Amino acid sequence: MISLQHQLRRQWLLTLLLLMLPLLWLADYGVRQLTTHTVLSRLQHDADSLIAALTQDTQGNWQVDDSRLGALYQRVYSGHYFAIRDQQGTDLRSRSLWDKEPPAIQLASGDIRHWQQPGIQGDRLDEQWLSQAQGIRVQNHDFTLWVAEDIAPLQSELNRYRLAALALLVFALLALMLIQRRQLSRAFARLEPLQQQLRELRFGERDGLNAAAGQYPQEVQPLAEEIDRLLSLLQQRVSRSRNALGNLAHEMKRPLQQLQLLAEQLDPQHQQQQREALQRLRQLVERELKRARIVGMSSPGRQTRLSEDLPPLLQVLQQLYPQTSIRAQFDHSVVLPQDRDDMLELLGNLLDNACKYAAGEILLNVRHDDKEWLISVCDQGPGIAAEARQQLLLRGTRLDEAGAGGSGLGLAMVSDIVSSYGGRLQLQANQPQGLCVIVTLPATAGR
Repeated sequence: MISLQHQLRRQWLLTLLLLMLPLLWLADYGVRQLTTHTVLSRLQHDADSLIAALTQDTQGNWQVDDSRLGALYQRVYSGHYFAIRDQQGTDLRSRSLWDKEPPAIQLASGDIRHWQQPGIQGDRLDEQWLSQAQGIRVQNHDFTLWVAEDIAPLQSELNRYRLAALALLVFALLALMLIQRRQLSRAFARLEPLQQQLRELRFGERDGLNAAAGQYPQEVQPLAEEIDRLLSLLQQRVSRSRNALGNLAHEMKRPLQQLQLLAEQLDPQHQQQQREALQRLRQLVERELKRARIVGMSSPGRQTRLSEDLPPLLQVLQQLYPQTSIRAQFDHSVVLPQDRDDMLELLGNLLDNACKYAAGEILLNVRHDDKEWLISVCDQGPGIAAEARQQLLLRGTRLDEAGAGGSGLGLAMVSDIVSSYGGRLQLQANQPQGLCVIVTLPATAGR
């Protein structure tokens, strides 16, 4: 599962890069264009000075008045160069070129070109020329004037600025990511109360999130309200379902009595079959009625507080089975994390079986350690043979249908509840006689 924080951080970083990289490229392009235009402007100024310094001597030879030029054109490999040529063999060039040949190019008067090319290499030089060539006409004589400047120092300086800009960009991204991470952590920290309240809800320590109080962030408020509505709906459905089962079982008592009367009018063979079917049906009805009495008012999702929930259950069983004595041993301060209705149904069925099949004293013991809860119900009745106990615990065996061995009604539901919590159900012989049903449940209430 992808972390929401990581997903937001990745999308934010991509968005920032998509915005920053074009801006960085545009800034670099602008600086390069500004540098080039500045150098070209200077070259044009030098070209104008050269045209002004171009003269013709008395023999008709063309020459450049060096006194009108800057000293940079006189110093060898100074980085500033020029050459003036025509098609009649005139070849005037700056002393700074020394033994290097200028590019051979001929342009018509008025044409102008500029380009970059490698300049003088070697002798600790690694020049990069920005050249400009233009066709000029002086005293009706056409020349091609070439001027160049070494821009390698400017490019080196530009590269240093690029590295500094990249370093600043990386630093800014890291700083923004840290700031965003802190902001996200603080924003998600506001959801911790919701997590705590959901945990309390799972353990039955509260009935809902109470979203109507508006205590959640605006983005989470609709979710909390939907959870509250869903919990309310589920609680109503579970309560209606359990109440309906109890009502249905109660309403079936009268038709059963009528069927019993009708069965007595049948011939002896069919009368026996009818009575067996009615007996089976009556047991099911009694089970649902007993289950409704045991659970009482349904409150799904609530934890089991033994000190509050167990005494009413024991009182009901004592009324149903006055010949038995139920002794309960448990820590009155503990709270079972499992659902109250499930635990009351589990304990009620185990105690009901013990009361029904084993008169006398019945011992209920509930204890726990760090890993699990241990619930045992032991009686002093006839017990179940070891082979039958193993048969009852086989996977797929319907425990209710195997009641002939003394398991009693409700043990199948106990097995279902234990399985739903990932627990274990064991049947052991009690000493000196009887049966012990031992239920082991995880310390947490995960289902």
